[in-house]
Amino acid sequence: MTDANTIAVRGTVESPGKVAHLMVRGVPAATTDGWKTWSATVPLVLGSNELEVLMLDAAGDFIGDDESVSVERQDVVLGNCTGLAMGAAFSEEAYWLDADHKRVIHIDLLTGARWALDIQEPVVGQWLPSLTNPGEPVYDSFRGRMYVPDGGFIHTINVWTGALTTFPGRGLGETVLDIDYLESSQGDPADDMLVALESRAVFNGLGSDQLLEIVKVDLTTGDSEVLRTWNRTVAPGKGIDATRISLEHDGNYVDVASTDAVWWLELSTGKQGAFDKVTLSDISDISRSMEAGWISILDRSAGIFDVDINNSKMTKLYSFDDADSPLSSGFTLSPGRNEFEYIVTDEVQDAVYSVETDIDTVSLIASSAMGSGPSLAFMWDETEFQGLHLASDVRDCIYSIASDGTRTEFAKGEHLIVPTGMVALGDTLYVGCGMGGRVVMVDPNGNQSLWVDQDPDLMELMDLALAPGGGKLIALTQPGSLIEIDISTGFTQVIARTGDGMGPDFVGAVNLAVTELANQDQVAFVSSKADGSDEGLILAVHIDDGPDGMGFRYIIAGEDGFGGSMGAGAPILSPRGLSFEEDTTSLLVSAAKPGAGTMSFYRLDLLTLQRTELGWANPGQGPLPDQTVSLRREAATGNLHMTAFLEGALYVVDPISGDRVIASR
Repeated sequence: MTDANTIAVRGTVESPGKVAHLMVRGVPAATTDGWKTWSATVPLVLGSNELEVLMLDAAGDFIGDDESVSVERQDVVLGNCTGLAMGAAFSEEAYWLDADHKRVIHIDLLTGARWALDIQEPVVGQWLPSLTNPGEPVYDSFRGRMYVPDGGFIHTINVWTGALTTFPGRGLGETVLDIDYLESSQGDPADDMLVALESRAVFNGLGSDQLLEIVKVDLTTGDSEVLRTWNRTVAPGKGIDATRISLEHDGNYVDVASTDAVWWLELSTGKQGAFDKVTLSDISDISRSMEAGWISILDRSAGIFDVDINNSKMTKLYSFDDADSPLSSGFTLSPGRNEFEYIVTDEVQDAVYSVETDIDTVSLIASSAMGSGPSLAFMWDETEFQGLHLASDVRDCIYSIASDGTRTEFAKGEHLIVPTGMVALGDTLYVGCGMGGRVVMVDPNGNQSLWVDQDPDLMELMDLALAPGGGKLIALTQPGSLIEIDISTGFTQVIARTGDGMGPDFVGAVNLAVTELANQDQVAFVSSKADGSDEGLILAVHIDDGPDGMGFRYIIAGEDGFGGSMGAGAPILSPRGLSFEEDTTSLLVSAAKPGAGTMSFYRLDLLTLQRTELGWANPGQGPLPDQTVSLRREAATGNLHMTAFLEGALYVVDPISGDRVIASR
């Protein structure tokens, strides 16, 4: 799947002697070596594109077997779901905030068509914060802008220009949990309301109290007025640990919800009480209903409910337990275009659905899913094992991914606790876990056995690699250690650890690649951050007893553009995934600051330490993830496979053209 209007297609011909012409979907291919290898740039139309490869001889006759692959082109690939803002009343438009890629995506609710608008953040150096970790936005149709909660601030984003501004924050220790907006029932914009549910820590001399506050925000100045406060530390029985807020139709009452309770609060008097007939345990959102006198509740597990605000009676409108419901994890809820419709976002599938409660029907409006099967939530590593393409999901599962993107569970639960790094060796898959200090062995049928458990040196394992020679595994752990694991015994040995004096310390380490250099030194390359800063680094760590000693390490690339013991070139910003090229003299690096809106790839020459940024960050060449974890070069094709953590997606990158497609999501 891609959002590019062309795609580069490459291939090889085993017996090219008779080939005179080669066509890809009617486009002539080019060759420089007599059709041993070939390439073509093929235009794509919206929807499905069948890329059929045909070979012809000099007489124009078809030869060989036809091959084809299907590529879906979308107008805009949706980013990670943070919620949806509904457009003006009775309109057919909604706004998807793609914070990872710094875009507002306009979605036509009738057709599912969408187009993207880049967010224009303040100039670097100004005090105003950027979009970092937003919550669910709301839309102000009179002013043409969204309001977006983000940490301690509320942003405004003009949905037609993309201009971002930020209301003043209220100080340290404050977090905006949720917001809601209500247009004046009299049509006077001066009476429109924006309220926020905020959490604030207040020090009391012995510690801190947690305050939950309902705040009214001035739509012109952004100034805040605290309407109501309750202290969750001093009076835990007064109110609830709310995370969601909704204004009722008259603007005199607000409703707040935790995961298992909903309370009402009268703003003028401070009176409050529980909707005591609400008996749910997995509430993710609340909203005023289309009809006055009712509020609506979205429970992730159970479905959609209406509650009568006068008697607290709860009525089920739609059940997620229905066998025909495609919703796997409802996230946000908005009233739809009539009293029976609700718009639900799904944060696992990154999708928008229309739920018509009167006819018990769910319709997909927009998504960027690729392939069928269980949804990938938080992908970490991927590898090839016994002819299978496997990917680890930190929700305790390893998936097998077919060539068409179809996903099936290969191994799940049991011994797997936050599976991260994987190494395939013969008929055994070694899986490192981010919790429990364990490594699990999995056979070709998905059967698990616990190999290493509760090892204190492996408690936060990030990645695994096979050492040269094949007799040992190298584990990368937090906050900054390399651990050797003997495959025959399971015994562990510390190679390098923060504070051991053997070189620069590394923290926040994510990925490693291991090789043997020409001088037979065994080295692990680690993507990391500098100790005490957010500067991105790549370090070389000696993992054998060479002349410099085990654990000796030095920087070979840094974020300053000239960081490292020698060499220069493009700065590698926040390196993540690492993979060797066809030989081991160059290291490929995927890099991006989370939420920066772009990512890129680099080539690091290990002989000269010269760093070159490859031109793959052009958004016209297909979708880009925001934050990758692993990067692996496929030997057969040279293509690069990378995992997108938040999007739950597997990307494939052509190393020559830089074109990118989503292989599974």
